[in-house]
Order: sequence, then C-alpha cells, then structure tokens
Amino acid sequence: MNFCGLDVGTSGVKAVVFDESGTQLADAYHAYGTEYDPDGLRGLNPRSVWEQTKEVVREACAKAGKIDALAAASFGEAFVLLDEKDEPLHDIMIFTDPRGEEEFMRASRGTPHEEIARVCGLPFSPTYSISKLLYLKEQKAELYEKARRILFIEDYVGYMLSGSAAVDYSVASRSMLLDARSCTWSGEMMNRFGMNESLFSQPVAAGTVIGTVRPALAAELGVPETMKIVAGIHDQPACAIGTGLRAGSVACSMGTSECLTPVFTGMFEPEVILENGLSSEPVWENGKYCTLAYNPSCGVLIEWFFRTFAAAETAAGGPPFALFEENFPEKPTKLAVQPYITGSGTPYLDTHARFAVTGAGLETTRFDLYRGVLEGLALDQYLNLELLRAQGVRAESLICVGGGSKSRPWLQVKADVMQLPVSTTLCREAGALGCAALCAVALGAYGSVEEAAGHMARITDTLEPNREYREVYKEKFEEYRTLHARLKTGGAC
Repeated sequence: MNFCGLDVGTSGVKAVVFDESGTQLADAYHAYGTEYDPDGLRGLNPRSVWEQTKEVVREACAKAGKIDALAAASFGEAFVLLDEKDEPLHDIMIFTDPRGEEEFMRASRGTPHEEIARVCGLPFSPTYSISKLLYLKEQKAELYEKARRILFIEDYVGYMLSGSAAVDYSVASRSMLLDARSCTWSGEMMNRFGMNESLFSQPVAAGTVIGTVRPALAAELGVPETMKIVAGIHDQPACAIGTGLRAGSVACSMGTSECLTPVFTGMFEPEVILENGLSSEPVWENGKYCTLAYNPSCGVLIEWFFRTFAAAETAAGGPPFALFEENFPEKPTKLAVQPYITGSGTPYLDTHARFAVTGAGLETTRFDLYRGVLEGLALDQYLNLELLRAQGVRAESLICVGGGSKSRPWLQVKADVMQLPVSTTLCREAGALGCAALCAVALGAYGSVEEAAGHMARITDTLEPNREYREVYKEKFEEYRTLHARLKTGGAC
C-alpha cells in the first residue's frame, strides 16, 4: 500500500507518498504565501490553501501511481468558519496574528489560570484559537452568525476531501476548548467563552479513518475512489512520529522555529504548565501526551544573521552557509548569546525578549559570532531539556529534522552543549512521514503508531558529543540560566 502524508504549513503545502516500509516514492510542493498587513495582521486565503492542497495531491499521486490513504499534519491554533454552502467566511488568521488578545483577556477575567491548565493542559495565553474566535464573534458578528462549521486546518482539509468533520485530539487541544484528559470538548470551557459545541468537528484519535475521498474529487485528482482519509495530527507530534519514537530519544525540529517534542504518559501538573509554559497536548491515544518546548527564533534568526553580517554574500547568492562552515571556529566561544530575535518561547514566553550578545571584543569575528549564535540556540534548548527531565521525561539522545539538521557544525555544537548523541534521519520530511505512519496503522499494516514509526523512520547519521568540552559548556550553561533575567533587570530585552 502507498500512504500520502500532507504537511500543511503557513507558507505552502507538501504531499509526500511512502510505501509500507517508509520508502519515499513521490512528492510535490506548492506555495501560497502569508499575507502581511502593515498593522501586523497575518493571514492565509483558505481557498488558496485548498486549491494548492488539491494540486500537490494530484501531482504526487500521478508520480506514485496510487494512494491508498492520506492524512494531514497542520500548524495549530488557526481555523476557518464555513457557511451553509461550505464556503469560507474569512481569511485564516495564523497563530502570530495579534487579533483577539483584548477579547480573550476580557472573557477570561476571573478564570483561574490553574483551571485552564488542569482542564486544557495549556498555559494561560492569548495565542490559542479561542482568542481569534472571540475576535470574530465580537468584532465580526454578522460574519460569525453565518458560520455553520468551525474547522481547524487539519479538519478543514479532511472535511473538504471526505465530507466528514473530524479533528484529532492534538489539533483540537490548541483551541483551549478541549478537555485534555477525556479528549472531548469541554462543556465548562465552551460555556465560559460562549462557544457552540455543535459547530466544531468530532474529536477523534489521530490515525482514525474518518471517511473515503469524495467520488467527484477522486476523479478530479486522479486518486482511487477507495482512498481513505485518515485523521492527521498537529505538525510537531507528526515530526516526532517521523523520527521513529525511539525510547529515550526526543525529536528536535529545526525549522523557522525550533521545537523539542517528547511523547510521554500522563499530563504535567498545572503548576508545571503555568511556570514553564509546557503544555500537555493529547496525541494518538487517551493518556498519551506530548509537549512543545520551543524557541520561535531559530531559522529566522539565522536568516537575520546572514542578512546583517553577510549582506553582500547573501545578496549575491543566498545565505552563505558554506563560507561560514569553512571558517567555523573549532572551539567554544567566550560569547553569551540570547537567541531571541522574535521573542522567546518556553519557559519564559516573553514576547519582548530580543537578541543580545555579551563578551564580544575587538578580536571577535563574524565567524565567532555565528558559532556564538548556534551555541545560544543550543543552550536555550538545553534549558528546556533540563525542565523536561525534571518532569521525568527521558532524554538520552536527540533526533533532529528540518532545515537546520542539514548543518553538521550546528548539530555538533548541539551535541557538545547538551553532551548527548545527536542523530538525523534518512527522510527529511518527518511530518509527512509521521502522517504516512498514521495511515499505515489505520489500514492495518502495523499494530501501533510506535511500531509503524520504528519501522518506517531510519537513522542515517549520529554525531557524538566532544567530551573535552563538557566542563566548558557546563559553565556556559550555568551562565545562560541567568542571562534572560540579568538582561531584563538591566533594562535590556
């Protein structure tokens, strides 16, 4: 059987087809782009998302010959309202769009933060779907009243393909309306925020067959009329599946942002969620969760670095990775770098935090600074890793995916800082492979998600830490623990 994993992102959609062993057979990618407003509003055209999704499925199936099942991984928090004719009523507001913050703060006034953490497994924050739902309800009331369905990106794609409205637990949980223990919509939260549960899709476990492709659509796309549509999953746990779910290993996605996504049993205690911003996101079976320990300033920080410190080379031919890797300093730097160009993620959740460097002198070159930036990124994730370990999460190695995982110097710095083996996988499309694994389980090729992941994801390279730098980075880590507080107290962001 052939399985298609869709990776629906904020700038484009990719379809990748795999066989039962995890061998990649075909892929296709189409961009749609994010629309930016001068006031910071960020949106996607849902019709464009759907049209480009159809195109990549058509192209991937033509290359692979057939697709037996399809599932989608998507970014979280975003949604679209559909009217009675299944037409979108607005552009999709992505998670960094600030609309809804004021409405959320008003609506949640008097709600104990511990209650949200206990019920939803989320820290108190206006970044979740509920804020933008409240914005539409209050600021676009006429539009909101026309809504007959509220679909997140994953179930929007699934609904358009099959006609069945079902959303997996992980994506549903990003709304702040799901009971993370029972994996059902929370009547308590629906009532508190004035939401109508009947407008939302049915929560189901990732890997559940939700239907078969619409016959007319099968003909349009050139896929078999028997192609099953399977409930997908949030993009980060999809990547975790795509790294193999090996015991003691933690998936590390190195893209525009960087995210550690461990999978574990049982929710974190409310105080842990609130103190560290570490959510408890239900995944493919009741009682199993993941968390997102992340820094939003990863690939975007590297892009900024090259534009700023290698402007001529970047203008001439793009980011000069080769130049900086050829001149990469062999030893740890004396720099301390706070790697937040767009604010911090966990544990601080500080939207005002910014990039900062201490320890630079006349002898510091741009190549030293580049290594310092990579050290700062690694130290930031090491801080998150230590918080996870304190909650009983096993972290004996990292498996890295995404664009940053192509850089051996970056991976070696990560291994040296954390003193852990750091591996990469054969398949670079971990999110799509994770969805293919869900399809393989849904159609009976494997007995569990863990079994499918273990068979379909392959490790290709492992970098061991340099033990010579253990004490150096231990000292730098102790300094880094206090860096954010020192910069903030000193008046610097």
